[in-house]
Formats: sequence, C-alpha cells, structure tokens
Amino acid sequence: MEKRILDYPDWQDTADTLHLFLQMAGKVKIEHSDKQPGWGHVRMPLTIDGIGTGIIPGNGSSFEIYFNLRQHHVDVQNTDGGKSRIPLSDGLSVAEFYSQLMGALDYIGMPTEINTTPQEFYDETPFDQDTKHHSWDREAVAIYLENLHFAYRSLSRFLAPFRGKRDMPEFWFGTMDLSGSVFAGQAAPYSGTDVIGVNCFDEKFMEFGFWPGDVKTSKPSFFGMPYPFMASIDSYSSMLKPDRAQFQAQQNEFILTLEDAFSYPDPEQAVVDMCRTSFEIVQRIDRWADLDWITEPLGYPVSSA
Repeated sequence: MEKRILDYPDWQDTADTLHLFLQMAGKVKIEHSDKQPGWGHVRMPLTIDGIGTGIIPGNGSSFEIYFNLRQHHVDVQNTDGGKSRIPLSDGLSVAEFYSQLMGALDYIGMPTEINTTPQEFYDETPFDQDTKHHSWDREAVAIYLENLHFAYRSLSRFLAPFRGKRDMPEFWFGTMDLSGSVFAGQAAPYSGTDVIGVNCFDEKFMEFGFWPGDVKTSKPSFFGMPYPFMASIDSYSSMLKPDRAQFQAQQNEFILTLEDAFSYPDPEQAVVDMCRTSFEIVQRIDRWADLDWITEPLGYPVSSA
C-alpha cells in the first residue's frame, strides 16, 4: 500500500473545486430522494473508481450522477439508457460545471432545480456565479482517492460487527468526509435550531470518519465524534490508543491524523484501535442502554469454506 498524503493546503484549489462539484450532485439527490433520519438520503457511496450518488428515484425512471476520479469524467445517466458525460479537466470552473450538469440532467429527462449556495463551505458564492474555483490536479485527485479507499477499509473493519442500527462508511457532500455511525437506539433531542443539526442530532450515536482537512484544519485525519457531545473524557485519556491519537475538546472529537496512522506498522489497525478505544471511553462516560446487544459478537464461523 502506498502511503501518500496531501495536507489540505497542498491541494486546496483542486480540493475545493472537487468539493463544490460533489455538492451539486448531492443537492440534486436531496431534491429527488425520500427523506431518511439523520440525512441518510444524502449519503453518497464510494466505489473503486470514484464517488456517486447511487440510484436516485426520478420521473418514471431512476438516474445517477457518478464521478469517475480515475478517468476524470462525470456520467449522468438514467435507467432508460439516457446518458451524458462531463469531462473533468483543469480550467473547468464551478459555474461552467453547474451549467453542464443542469444541461445533462435536462438531456436525460431529469431537470432539477437546486439551492445554488454551497453547504457547510467557507465560500458561499453561488455555483452559477463561481468562476474562481477551476483547478483540477489529476495526481492530487488520485492521492485523495487512495486515501478514501484506505479510510473505507479501516473504518469498515471497525464498524462491520455492530448490531442494531449502523451505517457503513459513505461520503457526505457537505463536509467532504467519509464516515459511518453506530446508534444507541435512544432519543437525545438537539437544543439548536439549525436545519442540519435538528435533523441529524436527535438520537445517541457515535460517528467515525475521515476527512481531508479544510481551511481550519490542514491535516487529513480520522475522527470519532459522540453525540451527545463530550467536552471532556475525564480520567479515561490513558485508554485512548494508539499513542498518537488525541481527544480535542474544542471539537468534541477524538482525532488520529492520516500521517500518524501511516507511521504505525499496521496503519489500518491503528485506525481501528482509535475507533475502538474512543468508543469504549464514551461508553465509560455515558453507557448506552443496549450496549451489550449492540456489541455482542457475531456467530459466523471463522471460515465460510
């Protein structure tokens, strides 16, 4: 496994451009999808070659928007055989991509209007007016895809055995992270009024994910975030593994940078250890009612042969 890392500032122009492209696809999915708890209807699956919306219900048929990050193009296609392709190249601005994406949706018979203001992004320039984001560094995109695949393998190893309600890792277009969650099955009302928080933070859960960094945090990192949020882990900090993992009280998150994960002999296990020990710490502080059932080992034989 190659251990290539890009800090956010190293590829910010391309990262931001890709992020905004993906936001448009995610917003299209929002407009057509049946609503699910915790914004589950906006999750975007990771594949070998890139990121897609998955199947979106449409007008009499279904469609998808798929970003092939190896071949550097976006396919917009429906179940009736209609298809349009948008090449991804340096110089393609957010505004031009928006125009082409809307045209592609019209072409396959799925015209869609979206909110053109970026979501959870530091620059709120509407998509159709954004000509400053137009960078496409193929090598940077390749490294990002490698990192996503590493994150998927690592997070999946940890999340797979949990019983009850559990989400495996998928892409979230708002914050550009790949994450999954384990749920307690207990209500935990949110005190805020923002639409994202109200529809996300309404039950006990813990999210585990990877994000590439942003304007506030330059290092790509793995995280574990419990809800209800925790400002302190009291006397349990010694339980946190591996040794370079941290609890950042300001963000209410457990953190292991990608660089630190790669420094261990078994990087995937380092990520699993951070997830496992952070979950154990959270349970020491606020034990879930059905924890024993949620964590009961599965009964499969060691080998299925």
